[in-house]
Amino acid sequence: AVCSERGCCWKPWNDSLIPWCFFADNHGYNVERMITTSIGLEAKLNRKPSPTLFGNDITSVLITTQNQTPNRFRFKITDPNNRRYEVPHQFVKEFTGTTASNTLYDVQVVENPFSIKVIRKSNNRILFDTSIGPLVYSDQYLQISTRLSSEYIYGIGEHIHKRFRHDLNWKTWPIFTRDQLPGDNNNNLYGHQTFFMCIEDTSGKSFGVFLMNSNAMEIFIQPTPIVTYRVIGGILDFYIFLGDTPKQVVQQYQELVGRPAMPVYWSLGFQLSRWNYKSLDVVKEVVKRNRDAGIPFDTQVTDIDYMEAKKDFTYDKVAFKGLPEFVQDLHDHGQKYVIILDPAISIDKLSNGTAYATYERGNAKHVWVNDSDGTTAIIGE
Repeated sequence: AVCSERGCCWKPWNDSLIPWCFFADNHGYNVERMITTSIGLEAKLNRKPSPTLFGNDITSVLITTQNQTPNRFRFKITDPNNRRYEVPHQFVKEFTGTTASNTLYDVQVVENPFSIKVIRKSNNRILFDTSIGPLVYSDQYLQISTRLSSEYIYGIGEHIHKRFRHDLNWKTWPIFTRDQLPGDNNNNLYGHQTFFMCIEDTSGKSFGVFLMNSNAMEIFIQPTPIVTYRVIGGILDFYIFLGDTPKQVVQQYQELVGRPAMPVYWSLGFQLSRWNYKSLDVVKEVVKRNRDAGIPFDTQVTDIDYMEAKKDFTYDKVAFKGLPEFVQDLHDHGQKYVIILDPAISIDKLSNGTAYATYERGNAKHVWVNDSDGTTAIIGE
């Protein structure tokens, strides 16, 4: 009854993996006006009258496209009337150049209903095609789908994958950084990587897709192949990279977001790390056993066990008594010591009853993540 009231459409399937629900053709946006700019296109989109999914739909949105380089294309869908969160990336700045010439791609925008296609010029292969499903753009739910040119899809993370090439059998991959142990499931883990690559054919020609959005999301993959993004905030900001090889695509992606830093030499050596070292004596015994065995390990790591009651920038003066001297001993043997720091600060006092200086400094500098009122600090569980 609720589905009918919302105007939803569905068709029962015997296979439980296949979703029952689908969009009718009254969803999405139409193009009201479209102009050519110095770097691409700009179009105002108006929402078609249709049932809402989660409320607070944005009736008019703006799409801008940028032919940034011969290999890189960007399109961005925003709310022209209200500023929404955009990732303040360290390296990716607003594009200030002019439209690229001799691009490897053509771009087509369909007006009613709105969709966008990216086509490889050399063979007219459609790489990215959003006409497969309607655009949904509301305050806390954004959805866009694209049909891809090949089933050879790699990337997206961080998750446990059984193989490098994606399983397209109706898989949902959530992305929201979480301190969780890997397991035999599709759960979201530590990393937030919204980049995937598609190998088009046996020639090696490939393309990559990067969504610049740091909100919680899930990416749904189905056999067609189709990739659907479901995002709970921010904007839709896509970069598409074309290359003759997968290596070229990765190079272009790194050119945009920043290349990996060269690691310090000692970090490439053998490191010992675990959670639940109960005391410094246990850690000392680990170091001694390795030295006695002649194992050349470079780094000793300790998890939250060394802290006093899990408080950052402290150490347990009882269980880890003598920690500074132990660290000096490691340094005297040419070794390094690495400690974990958690992104949360306790509100409790130290065990001796004195103030926790880190918490006090944070209060004074107003550095906490606040509730929606902008002033009340969020206290976690």
